[in-house]
Amino acid sequence: MPAAPHRRAAGLRWVVVVLGTVLLVTAALVGRPAWSAGGGDGPEGGDAGGDGVTRVLARAAASASVPFTGTATSSGALGLPDLPRLGDVAALVGESTRTRTWWAGEGTWRTDVLTATGERGQYASGGQLTGWDYERDAITVDAPLSGARLPRASDLLPPTLARSLLAGATPEQLVEQGATDIGERVVAGRLADGVRLRTTPTAEQPDASRLSTLDHADVWVDRATGLPLAVDVVDIVGGPVVSAAFDDVALGAPNPAALVVPDPPGASVRTAEVDVAAGAATAAPWALPDQLAGLPALQDPLSTGAVAYGTGLLRLAVVSLPAEQGRQALFAAEAAGADPLDPADDASTPAARTALVRAGALSAAIVVVPDGEGRRERRAYLVSGAVQPELLTRAAAQLVTEPPERRP
Repeated sequence: MPAAPHRRAAGLRWVVVVLGTVLLVTAALVGRPAWSAGGGDGPEGGDAGGDGVTRVLARAAASASVPFTGTATSSGALGLPDLPRLGDVAALVGESTRTRTWWAGEGTWRTDVLTATGERGQYASGGQLTGWDYERDAITVDAPLSGARLPRASDLLPPTLARSLLAGATPEQLVEQGATDIGERVVAGRLADGVRLRTTPTAEQPDASRLSTLDHADVWVDRATGLPLAVDVVDIVGGPVVSAAFDDVALGAPNPAALVVPDPPGASVRTAEVDVAAGAATAAPWALPDQLAGLPALQDPLSTGAVAYGTGLLRLAVVSLPAEQGRQALFAAEAAGADPLDPADDASTPAARTALVRAGALSAAIVVVPDGEGRRERRAYLVSGAVQPELLTRAAAQLVTEPPERRP
């Protein structure tokens, strides 16, 4: 009997939330590339050709050390439903968000989300994140600054978003993958050099362009300092996925007073809750592999249960799920009308029960591997990305045929 319409709708909403959350956590998981070299005082870019593009990319990747104060606008087109425990994620990735940021360095900054009635600030210092809600007169303390988590406004700042896109490949590799010079433009009153990133075939991924649902990402980098000033990510049908740009920006150390956490008398203080993404990563039972479907891990799989894989614009995000959570996720997806992964893509996936969910450029697969046939216990995974289902099938097949060990 077909699922009742309300049950199908609820299940689909739940699965789309999981899909979007895991994909966006990829950006939070990706750290500063180890190959980053040079900073704001490096040589200027501005010339076309491979060497110029390589230099612009290297300076952009090293830009976390460039201090600034600025106002930026970001917008997303993911259209996630606004459900409990997701905070402001739906608005952040589905609407326009305006922010004001004071950036002293990667571990010391403040970002305010500006609204019509006030502001909500986040202050990073000492490895912790403190939140201040002006309208509610409330302070949130002891939120971790790094690790798997729900996305926040600072993840969609132009420099942060650009560094996430550049992680996982060297500038030379990105040029080999098709990164090209796209000229110059003025952003927030500053001259910027543009580089277009594409997913193109490589020796390691000869069918990379066919497997991605992203067409390109344009990154505009300040010529004087290497700070990314604007980013636009576009899918294969020409639609926007996410964009961010500074409206105004001043380079140099921010006012130290702006980085001091408010302590107004009478404000309520509470300890930050563990969000659903961090909870899933913490509860993940299996140590994911160093390489999946031919893509390298972008974090140490032994340190977290949620791992991003990829190079350039071709990315996967994977979470190993407790068996019962995986089963519930599978039932929710099936109730929403999700189809299984195509077994024709890989002969190994029939050993698992799968459900595929697609939303625009994004795809996610829930993979549940039953016990039996030599498998000691049921395993479950969520695999997602801005990729074609074929790549999800490859990843699922590897997880089925090469089951990971338990996390220490």
